[in-house]
Amino acid sequence: MFGQLNSVELRTGLTLASVIAFRMLGLFMILPVFMLLAADMPGFSPVMAGLAVGIYGLTQALLQQPFGKLSDRFGRRPVMLAGLALFAAGGVLAALADSMLMLVAGRALQGCGAIAGVALAFAADHTRAQNRSVIMAIIGMGIGASFLLSMMIAVPLSTLLGLNGLFWLTAVLAVMGMILVLSLPASVVTKEEVLQENGPSSIVWLFALSVFLLHAVMTLLFVVLPGMLVSRFGFELEHHWQIYVPSMIGSVILVFPLLRRISANRKEFSAMPLAFLVLGVALGLMSLGNSIFALAVFAMGFFLAFNLLEAAMPSAVSQLTGTRGRGKKMGLYTTFQFLGAFAGGLGGGALLGYSGEVVTLSVAGLVCTLWAITMLVWLRPIDNRQQA
Repeated sequence: MFGQLNSVELRTGLTLASVIAFRMLGLFMILPVFMLLAADMPGFSPVMAGLAVGIYGLTQALLQQPFGKLSDRFGRRPVMLAGLALFAAGGVLAALADSMLMLVAGRALQGCGAIAGVALAFAADHTRAQNRSVIMAIIGMGIGASFLLSMMIAVPLSTLLGLNGLFWLTAVLAVMGMILVLSLPASVVTKEEVLQENGPSSIVWLFALSVFLLHAVMTLLFVVLPGMLVSRFGFELEHHWQIYVPSMIGSVILVFPLLRRISANRKEFSAMPLAFLVLGVALGLMSLGNSIFALAVFAMGFFLAFNLLEAAMPSAVSQLTGTRGRGKKMGLYTTFQFLGAFAGGLGGGALLGYSGEVVTLSVAGLVCTLWAITMLVWLRPIDNRQQA
């Protein structure tokens, strides 16, 4: 699976995957239990609780590009350490909170550690262009693993530790991430062919909008799917991991050989529109699924396309724009990633309440299909140059 990677690339990928996984595990553990555990906090209301959940994504989105720009100037490692320190401080503040306002402030401070774009830039700095999508997939796999683990441990841990204890745990995980960052190899910016250098007004914006849509539909899926599993199939919440885990593992097993084949044939820019088409079809079929097995198969198709895009798109951004200002451009990319998650949750919830599960998934599928056509037209000139 990793045979084409040299030792620096493999070490960088696995270490960054662990750093991001620790950070995301701290976030994912809070989400399934927050609304129930925060109900006794002074000043609690649904609006304040929603603000506490969502403000993290807002501060992340606002600060991704500034953090990326700082990493271009001062280096990736110091900025990642500072971001993780802010995340840890926010966890401590939330753990000590005695009111909803203080809890919101802690969550906002956690979000100020906006290092996702910096981590992707660090990965690109240490990776040859032909192996970059594999490294991005390893990082994405770490995020997926942290999500799946959180689904299984959030409830028992919350029973044992309570809400304050969970926030203390997020701070500990952030410190563990800082230790891992210190073990990363020294910065080496590789020289590489730049396929297009037109700045954020052109190709970077294509991928920024693409990752916005990708994370919007992923968040929307998790707004709709849990309720669908319960209402349509009587599949209770504590068993939902039985759908998510096999689907995600199956998609991970398939995505690495697929990425290797795509890279070997220089078909990255042809594969991305096709992956958005698969997302659209999978969402449409899920809206009509009449069995748990069929739903699991469609979910695996969705996760396969998601994981492929999650690996291929940041790799393409780094290759198309080159090393100059990479942190800033990756920051723009990840800004739209977090904005997409925010929009998917808000828009998916509103559409679900107004139109129901079938319409919500069908609309999302149609948008992905239309975007596949848009992306195909936009990327065709670059794809033709790469094949020449």
